[in-house]
Amino acid sequence: ETSLNGFDLDGALLPHQEIRAGGPPRDGIESVDEPEFVAVEKAHWVVEDNPVLGVAVAEQGHVYPVHLIEPHQIVNDEVGGVPVVVTYDPLAGVPRAYRRQVEGRTLSFGVSGLVYSSNFLLYDRQTESLWLQFTGQAIAGPMAGKKLERIPIRQELLGTWLSRHPLSRALVRPRPKKIDYRYSRYSRYMVEDKIIFPVKARDDRFHAKELVLGVVVDGRSRAYLGSLVTKAGGKVEDEFGGKKIELVYSTEDGVYSYDVAEGVDVTEAYWLAWKAFYPDTEVWNDPGELSGTE
Repeated sequence: ETSLNGFDLDGALLPHQEIRAGGPPRDGIESVDEPEFVAVEKAHWVVEDNPVLGVAVAEQGHVYPVHLIEPHQIVNDEVGGVPVVVTYDPLAGVPRAYRRQVEGRTLSFGVSGLVYSSNFLLYDRQTESLWLQFTGQAIAGPMAGKKLERIPIRQELLGTWLSRHPLSRALVRPRPKKIDYRYSRYSRYMVEDKIIFPVKARDDRFHAKELVLGVVVDGRSRAYLGSLVTKAGGKVEDEFGGKKIELVYSTEDGVYSYDVAEGVDVTEAYWLAWKAFYPDTEVWNDPGELSGTE
């Protein structure tokens, strides 16, 4: 029998030797299970030029300042009457939100302490199944093979989010007595050009932690890398798979703002994670390809 952090990996949909213990034990990183929110003007712990994750459902908007969600990775929430799990993976730089209901059951999630391809695994407390944060698929346990429904999430400056969702409420600091939210335990990790856990594919031409806006249209993927967008003036108007994509990258803040057509799936991620999950990705303005065509 194969188990890690107390999770049964027998029958896992991924090779169990590729699932690693990330360091902390199960629930060593505490999820936020009873989040509180206040009007943004009362949230003195977040200002207009702070990066936040934003989720809006049925006219209700919630913002999760990145510096508050990072030490917890998971917020079990309800937005617009819909149970959602809002997640942020500091290893992969990926924000994801999912509906917490599967086959009529509402699940609540915790941090398993396990990683696959440098992406963290959630587990649900109802069945102890393991779920991959990047894809929302259960990869082990009774729910293996089931998939959570994605809910759009954006990672951008608070001011940018509020320009579209002005009445959003902000997450209250979950454990102010226990955690000093001013300091990130990942500040060194973010700038180091190295990959700690094995990944499925890599491309070392770009910094591992470079921020990417990744898009998928009809199964094809394309990555817009911060450095290449900056080189092109910080702004891109592109067409991919017949869909219009407009984006702006701020080098100063390290965030994207974007506008895409219906049917374009968008992910913000570190380059290492995007490449791991989309090994065949195209790279917008790829310097390798450009030099070959000159």
